[in-house]
Amino acid sequence: MPSAPDPSARPRPLVLLHGLGQSPIVWQDFVSALGAARPMNAPWMRGLRPKDPVGFDLAAAAGGLADDLDVQGIKRADFLGVSVGASVALRLAVERPELVGRLVLGGPLVRPSKGALRMQKLAMRLVPESRLVDAGVSRPRMLAVLDALKGFDGTESLRQVSAPTLVVAGSKDRAGLAAARQFVSLMAAAELSVIDGAGPLLNTESAAELADLTNTFLDEPEP
Repeated sequence: MPSAPDPSARPRPLVLLHGLGQSPIVWQDFVSALGAARPMNAPWMRGLRPKDPVGFDLAAAAGGLADDLDVQGIKRADFLGVSVGASVALRLAVERPELVGRLVLGGPLVRPSKGALRMQKLAMRLVPESRLVDAGVSRPRMLAVLDALKGFDGTESLRQVSAPTLVVAGSKDRAGLAAARQFVSLMAAAELSVIDGAGPLLNTESAAELADLTNTFLDEPEP
């Protein structure tokens, strides 16, 4: 009789964490490009869900993510996060390392400058309301995220992350590429991949390329 399949041989679930100004639906093209071999989940993060009170906290978002995994019976997963989603994944990797297998981070935030945050807040205020509604996001919640990032410095926490990590940046995203290089220099088990011709919106504008890099990285033998 054939032996039962080894559960440990199944791919770990991949949790997809969206960026600022996005909702989970933005992962559609990425999911299609990655294929059906790996189970995937794209949750709202606590503080960004449509019915959540306005306000955002990285620790609370990471804690909510851990609670969601527990409810689903997921003991360990891989995480792909962009922008603030990358920061939440990193916070989870520091506080609950047993839950995190591998990390793929696009446009991660290290130590955003006050000037950069002010520019992002201005840009957010200029986005037409109809566009935000179509994207399923709320302007007050997005502004609350930017307020929560004032004074944020993730450099010390990076040194605490032991999970194998792939940092991805677009060649046309100068600020993101500089931050990505800083990330890799501070982390013990991180590598950098650059998508040629890509900007900062990797999970939407470069979904196929990001999917290829993610698949290759997650399929590498465990260290």
